[in-house]
Amino acid sequence: MPHRPEDDWTRPLPRRPRTGRRPGDPVGRDAAYDGYEGGDGFEGDDGFGGDPGYDGYDGRRGGDEATRPVPRQEPPRGHYDENGDWVPRPRPRERPRQGPRPAASGGGPPGRPPTGRRAASSRPPRRRRGPRYGLRRLAVVLGLALTAYVVSMVVVLALLWNGLVRVDATPEGTRPAGSAGSAYLLVGTDSRDQLTEEQRGEFGTGYAEGSRADTVMLLHVPTVGEPTLVSLPRDSFVDVPGHGLDKLNAAHSIGGPELLAATVEGATGLRLDGYLEIGFGGFVGVVEEVGGVRMCLDAPIQDEKAHIDLAAGCQELTGPEALGYVRMRYSDARGDIGRVERQREFLAALVARMASPATVLNPVRLHDVGSATGEAVAVGEDTSVLEAARMALAMRGIASGGGVSVTVPVADANYQTTVGSAVLWDEQRAAELFGALRRGESVSIEP
Repeated sequence: MPHRPEDDWTRPLPRRPRTGRRPGDPVGRDAAYDGYEGGDGFEGDDGFGGDPGYDGYDGRRGGDEATRPVPRQEPPRGHYDENGDWVPRPRPRERPRQGPRPAASGGGPPGRPPTGRRAASSRPPRRRRGPRYGLRRLAVVLGLALTAYVVSMVVVLALLWNGLVRVDATPEGTRPAGSAGSAYLLVGTDSRDQLTEEQRGEFGTGYAEGSRADTVMLLHVPTVGEPTLVSLPRDSFVDVPGHGLDKLNAAHSIGGPELLAATVEGATGLRLDGYLEIGFGGFVGVVEEVGGVRMCLDAPIQDEKAHIDLAAGCQELTGPEALGYVRMRYSDARGDIGRVERQREFLAALVARMASPATVLNPVRLHDVGSATGEAVAVGEDTSVLEAARMALAMRGIASGGGVSVTVPVADANYQTTVGSAVLWDEQRAAELFGALRRGESVSIEP
């Protein structure tokens, strides 16, 4: 029986779209099913309805599968629901239009930060800091350090000043008028309150109770010019207000700092602006705290009562040695006159050591020395911190040779009185000395 392809019922039927291909629709490979493949002698209408969407394959034409025209299939425009009603397909939601993302400087995808070498190359170059930046940083550091230093110094000075003992040293009654400058009274007492029984025996200070003025000095600081330090012998025979003629140190024993200040004002005619006092025990502690005081002796000194044995030449005196040096008088032919000169010389050297830059500019060192001084020093209630500073600076100037250091002119160093041997001043020359200080003139009196 001859084989006829058109009678082959196993041949697949072509898919028939709902509508035929419209004119102008693009033709592609997947537009429609190409039907039978590989048949010979098949072309045109095959008797299956002449479907225009079906393009039969004719092997004799040598057609290529890639160039075979295929009608486009569109998605359904809707569907029928269960009731048979037509439901159109919903229109797709339109996306908002967005502008193009900025391109990355490193050449990467838009919107993403560059990475790798491109990222390193895309970073802006680091700004080089010039020398002015380093100078600014140095200025800031120095400013902070200076501020901290100033604050620490102010705190230390405030603590030291508040730790000083206050005494009433303002005379009552009629007082001299002010002078050209300021006058301060410096007193060293023989108070043994800060010495133990063992120290009193070691230093040879004795065991007397109370306190007496062992050293009396008048410091005058003019408004313009050099300061003057005048030693007033403790046995000076002067008028003690309310008690008649007596030795100068008796005024301190009778009425304390207040009566001693009144006696000095009456004898000198100078109005006192400040008062400073130090005792034996405090004197030793201050010398020990500053590490000793350097003194140069012209001759060796030996004094059993003062418990000292010093060789000639320059040397550092310890606290006990310094105390014996300023108290010694029995082995000195000039007696009390020679002692006041040593006291004046040593006190200036001590203040200069205390006011040295190594002490004043170091807050820790200043606190240690000031603490030792504060336990031994008493100041007048009316003495201000500025006046105390002026005293220290003036004493430092005298120690460095920038001032005048004299002893009140004396007429008789062994004047016999009802109260024993005393020191009689030369009234005329003493009046000239104190008159020059009141007027702010330079001192030209040779004691």
